[in-house]
Amino acid sequence: MTPKTVTILFFVLAAIISGCKDNATSIPVDQIKNNPIEANKSSEENNPVDTDVKPDEGYSTVIAYYFHRTIRCPGCLEIEAAAQRVIETRFENQIANEKLMWIPLNLDEPGSEEFEKEFDVSVSTLVIAKVQDGNHTNYKKLEKVWDFIGDPVKFDEYVQTEVKEFLNE
Repeated sequence: MTPKTVTILFFVLAAIISGCKDNATSIPVDQIKNNPIEANKSSEENNPVDTDVKPDEGYSTVIAYYFHRTIRCPGCLEIEAAAQRVIETRFENQIANEKLMWIPLNLDEPGSEEFEKEFDVSVSTLVIAKVQDGNHTNYKKLEKVWDFIGDPVKFDEYVQTEVKEFLNE
């Protein structure tokens, strides 16, 4: 058994034993599917989404999705919090200019099946995706976050590097 497998098993067992719960940071799936840019804005403002509003043609942005389940282990919650911190503190200008967004999404919510299929995710996963004209054009699963969960410096560097790569495409 590899160290990564042991770590994942540890967190799965911890989730089962502790019964960790969702921290309710997700945006409703139907809002994200209709218009991720406006869904992100509405989550910040606590306003309903106008699904008729679409981004300008040719507009592109990068979305950092954190896919998760309702029941999560301490490691999943730690990865979400650390990734959100890195993205929101290191990329403030890009977020302000709507070139980058942070969107947590609960895979247990109705309608999330499309995201599961498109991104091939079924467990807590950080995904960086490029959106052009309202469609995902490229994405990458940042699976190494599990390797760096105990090393904040490496975790931050990894997430920053991958996000920068997508922003500079």
